[in-house]
Amino acid sequence: MTAKNEMKDVLGDMDCGRILYDEPMSLHTSLAVGGKAEALVFAENEDQLAQIIGKLSEHRKKYFIAGNLTNVIVRDGGYQGAIVLMTGFKDVTCEPAGGGKGFIYAQAGAALSSVVHLSITEELTGLEFCSGIPGSVGGAVWMNAGAYGREMKDVVESVTVLEADGVKKTMKRNEIIFGYRNTSFPRGTVILGALLKLEKGERSKIKETINEILLWRREKHPLDFPSAGSIFKNLPGQAAGKIIEESGLKGMAVGGAQISSKHANFIINRGGATAADIMRLIETVQSRVKKEKNLVLDTEVVIVGEDE
Repeated sequence: MTAKNEMKDVLGDMDCGRILYDEPMSLHTSLAVGGKAEALVFAENEDQLAQIIGKLSEHRKKYFIAGNLTNVIVRDGGYQGAIVLMTGFKDVTCEPAGGGKGFIYAQAGAALSSVVHLSITEELTGLEFCSGIPGSVGGAVWMNAGAYGREMKDVVESVTVLEADGVKKTMKRNEIIFGYRNTSFPRGTVILGALLKLEKGERSKIKETINEILLWRREKHPLDFPSAGSIFKNLPGQAAGKIIEESGLKGMAVGGAQISSKHANFIINRGGATAADIMRLIETVQSRVKKEKNLVLDTEVVIVGEDE
């Protein structure tokens, strides 16, 4: 029996949203690379998500939950399991708090751009740093995304999660440990949404700050080619891009993949790149930086799947 038919046997009789079998992930990742996933599932609501995870767990099938695959590399051998996209989890609502405060509740699959847009409309400040980050709310909270000296930990009031045993729970800010590009959520936890606490501000000033950030991103980041954002985590007091540039690797290419000549912490797909091309660049950077500077660069991008 093929892997495709095995996954169909597991999920085929479920009312769990659209499912694509043996789906090339190069059609869905922001880097436009990646082999086939046994199943790509588009979950529309919490009930569906719980059923999907329960069924996959029951049959001991591997799964990976994602918002929009902007910070993910799927290897060329594909993903032997189900990649579950939180397609239907995109609601973003404002909840006035009084006292110069305001709350925005955003489901995990909502784009950060949607949340930033609502903060402008409601004249709430605090989320400007998310401007131009292409990810989803769930991924941003999970990895404690940040920029310009601020991180998600600075605005999170609480996080609604689905625990590994299928129980829905709301975790307060003080129950979560936020580190640099990581959090303390237990293995198997799925973020469903987050309540963000913001301050009242002036719309004109909020828009001015956002426009400045977007202009800076357009000038400094290679936005004309597919990428996954920052590939490596910064080191304390040292930007990964600067370390890579000082190591003479800026502009280096393997196949269709290239370390951006505009920002060395970006790897871009100039056309026809494979995940293997990108992985070779990642490994080259790590090896060269270790050899020349005795520094270890860890990846910020999430890498899943098997080699071809």
